[in-house]
Amino acid sequence: MAYKYDVFLSYKRNQFHSEWVDNIFFPLFETYLEEALNKEINIFKDTNDIIGGDAWEMKIKSAVIHSKIMVPILSTGYFRSEWCKKEFAIMDYRQKQYGYLTFEKPNGLIIPLKIFDGDSFPDRAKSIQIFDCNKYFLIGNAYNNAAWYHDFQNELKDWVEKIKFAYNNVPDWDSGWAAPEW
Repeated sequence: MAYKYDVFLSYKRNQFHSEWVDNIFFPLFETYLEEALNKEINIFKDTNDIIGGDAWEMKIKSAVIHSKIMVPILSTGYFRSEWCKKEFAIMDYRQKQYGYLTFEKPNGLIIPLKIFDGDSFPDRAKSIQIFDCNKYFLIGNAYNNAAWYHDFQNELKDWVEKIKFAYNNVPDWDSGWAAPEW
């Protein structure tokens, strides 16, 4: 088997987070990343890729294992969610296994953004450069007409370049990642 997804999108699902991810973040992110990589991309997003009747736990584990990079949307609830912590741990295991986030290889495979201040994040998450979307974590019909919406788009475009760098520096897929050591 090999990589199936370019990106695994990880976030704590609730009504407010899901609305922001679905309506504000994801459409722009997908478009900008396709432009940056100059190819059609395959992003694992639970609401798009898990359907009724699926063994959702196995589907998520398989998707993380078969994703090149992870984009977690960090919130105060992210690290209280057992599933979000598992998703993060699986990709973090790969980073550690291949020597990422070290002096020799300071880049990583987890490229996070945050939608809350991050004071309660674990130290491992705080040690990674995080795209701060706290001021853009708003929903509603007026969002697209807000003056700072253009700022968000420009910052998102810049951040996507960091994802492009990580994407272009992933290790070859390893069947050993399916082992439950993480």
